[in-house]
Amino acid sequence: MDVIKDTIAKLDPWEMQKLVAGLLAAMGFHTEEKGKGPDGGVDVLAYNDIFGMEVPLIKAQVKHWKKKVSSREVQQLTGAHPLEARSLFISTSGFTQNALDVACQASVRVIDLDELVRLVVEWYEEMPVDVKELIPLRKMYVPDFTRDGT
Repeated sequence: MDVIKDTIAKLDPWEMQKLVAGLLAAMGFHTEEKGKGPDGGVDVLAYNDIFGMEVPLIKAQVKHWKKKVSSREVQQLTGAHPLEARSLFISTSGFTQNALDVACQASVRVIDLDELVRLVVEWYEEMPVDVKELIPLRKMYVPDFTRDGT
């Protein structure tokens, strides 16, 4: 998993946003990336409907920094786009304890690098091809010696 972490660490912030949008797409959502420039605290919107006409189900903020995300950034997400969407905050550098406390109080789902890697591995096969190119992986089979042979 460390190799996958290292590969993700080399992505630029826009590629990281694309990775998260691709992950949500693999999970069955239709996504809209906010693109470069001011995003108002939201990087990706995820919808159930293909046209994005319904209220988004998820508003996601993606931070690919060296420093941990603070409570200020979490508060910015909760106040961004006063939609009835659920909030998702992905940070490859983790969260301060205050940020985790604010996220818990505001029902913001936080995802750190370890969980992001786990989700990428779990949903990789369903991800769009252009997103897979960001983190090229190949399935590998190894003997399962944990079985007792029965």
